[in-house]
Formats: sequence, C-alpha cells, structure tokens
Amino acid sequence: MTNKIITSSTLGLLLCTFYTPSFAEKAPTHELSLGLAVARSQSIYVGGEDRTQAFPAIDYKYKKFYFQGGELGFQVVDSKHWDLKIGIGADFIGDKDRGDSPELKDMPGLGFPVSAGVEATYKSPIGYFSASQTQEITNKHGGHSFKLGYSAYIPVKSWVFIPSLSWQKYSGDVVNYYFGVDSGSVTDNRPFYQTSSSATQSAGVMVLKPLTEKLRFLGNIGITQYDNEVTNSPIVSDDESLSAFMGFTYKIF
Repeated sequence: MTNKIITSSTLGLLLCTFYTPSFAEKAPTHELSLGLAVARSQSIYVGGEDRTQAFPAIDYKYKKFYFQGGELGFQVVDSKHWDLKIGIGADFIGDKDRGDSPELKDMPGLGFPVSAGVEATYKSPIGYFSASQTQEITNKHGGHSFKLGYSAYIPVKSWVFIPSLSWQKYSGDVVNYYFGVDSGSVTDNRPFYQTSSSATQSAGVMVLKPLTEKLRFLGNIGITQYDNEVTNSPIVSDDESLSAFMGFTYKIF
C-alpha cells in the first residue's frame, strides 16, 4: 500500500521548504523536480504479500497551481502563518489489489478512486498543524474522510528530518469498499462483513539531504495503525502496516 508511504501534504512540505533555496534570489514562475524512489510496504490482507515498487516522483508548480505527490491542486492562501489549498488526487485506506492475495482473488476487483478535498495548514514555530476533508468523486465508493496532521522541520547540519503524526477518519463507505465482504463474496471461510466508519493513526520520519545544488536524497519510514472496524474484517490479518522508501529528486528548473 504505497499510498501510506508518503502523503501529498508531507511531500509538499518537504519540497516547498527544502526548495526555498538560497541558490536563487527570486523564485521562478515554473518549478519542476523529477525523481525516482523505491518503496517497500506491508500488506494487512489475509494472504497478502509485502510489496517492493519503484515509482516516479514529480513535483511541478506554476504560480499557485501545483502537482505534488500525485495531487493536482491550487494554493488559495499562502501566507506567513496559514496555508489553504484545494485539490484532487488518490486517497486510499486500503490496497485495490488486496495485496495480490491468492485467497482473495475471487473477490470483485477494486477501482482507482479519486477524491477532491480542501486542506488548511497552520505554520507555527513548533511545526505545521493541518486539517483536511476529502470526498470521493469518481463513484467508486462515494465515501469521505477527515484528517488531522502534524509535521516538524528539523535541520541538522546538512540533513533535514521531518517527523510527522496523523489521525484520519474514514466513512463506512470507504472502509467497506476496501475491507468489507458483500453477499456475493461470502464463502464457507469468509463470512459477510459490513461495518461503520473507522480511523487510522500514522507516524513517520522523513530524511532529506542535498548531494549537489540540484540533486537531493530523500527517505522515509512510517507505521500505520488500523482500528477494530478494519481489523475485525475476515479478509484482514494484521492491525498495522510498516512502510519505507528511499529515492532521489533532481531540480530541473
């Protein structure tokens, strides 16, 4: 579940702060960074496989428009203490492949939901506090989520450490889409299961280091804890998932 490795808000924080550079006197109108990362994540599904994937990292900004961490959006407010943005992007609690579990191959396939949302961030002297609300707009599950988050920016010599915490509440539509068992998927060993809304708690640490004026190394390790509404499902075997990634980004302009 590589979506748990890095969120768009965390990626935006690390790129915006890390690329508020001392190299240029004035920020350009267009900013583009490209990169490649390798991610490792654990599956919480019964029979699910831990997964290693390579994926591209694309960060583009034009004035108040941005594409970061798979999210396309618009910066409504960007002041000294407040940030407000709206955007659309993928927002998963589960894995649309159910960890490629052979025990769950007979269940209906899942689509690629896209959500629209709004996020407000308060930039305090001790870190960034954020709140966001999303609504699925592609008619996959029609659910919504609410998230509270915190990130800190800690420079240590040439390194930057960004610890983060988050709590996210998902509606029952979202939870049942990924972890429910409908009447058509019931077997002798897989009972019917539908539930209500549920929450996850996540913690992680990201590290950044410049290698040259334009080339950066980045890495992250994190853990996500799932509540009972998810872990009680007959297609779920674990209550937490570890994830990690490492990669490089290069600032094109």
